[in-house]
Amino acid sequence: MFFLRREWRDSEDGIAMVVLHWTTMRQGQQPNWKRAHATTVMNPQPGAYPAIRSCQLWITPPFPRTQLLAMTAETHSRFLLHSFYEVTQHGRVWNTESTAQDIRAETITHSDTTGEYTHACLYYSLDDFTHGNRAPMCVDGLPPRYQHPSVLPEHEASNKEYRLQTKRSQLIAQLPLPRIFRGQIWGLVGARALYSIYLSRQWTYNPFAENGLWFLQDGRPWQIRL
Repeated sequence: MFFLRREWRDSEDGIAMVVLHWTTMRQGQQPNWKRAHATTVMNPQPGAYPAIRSCQLWITPPFPRTQLLAMTAETHSRFLLHSFYEVTQHGRVWNTESTAQDIRAETITHSDTTGEYTHACLYYSLDDFTHGNRAPMCVDGLPPRYQHPSVLPEHEASNKEYRLQTKRSQLIAQLPLPRIFRGQIWGLVGARALYSIYLSRQWTYNPFAENGLWFLQDGRPWQIRL
């Protein structure tokens, strides 16, 4: 769903490796480290002393896709990121205590009064601005199966996908104006996010391949606090 940068600063000498263990859980649930969880080796940054290690995590909420599409109230769009560090130092391995960070979503809406646009995407970056995130926006009144057609670069759509796209176009044409697009920006509670919305008349993976419209605030990205 979104990229998150994590950092570790060596507080002592002799640290050979740091591995981040992490998992996502619903609020009120305890992490189960015996079950599936992710591990990521943290890479030292060149020229930093004491050493600063960092990694990029691809965070996905612990909800099924159908529930994500139905989420609109921010009070329900929350979960926890649990993590701890495994440190190799002077030939021995020790772990830090587990911590939990609250993650939430902010729903962004855009009203298209022209009826020209059939697709919209959120492009946003969180506090450190090291990664951009891309999140397709849903169209109010459109069934879930028609929200986001599966189209990838250099991918030739099958007959089934063409029929799905055609049906989607027909359903969208029947929707009353204004056409409401909704998308979610995910991140740590309190994080600052800069975002813009790209509107298009056809589904394209690369927004620069079509003459669509970037929706900005006086030529600059919009800003919110999660």
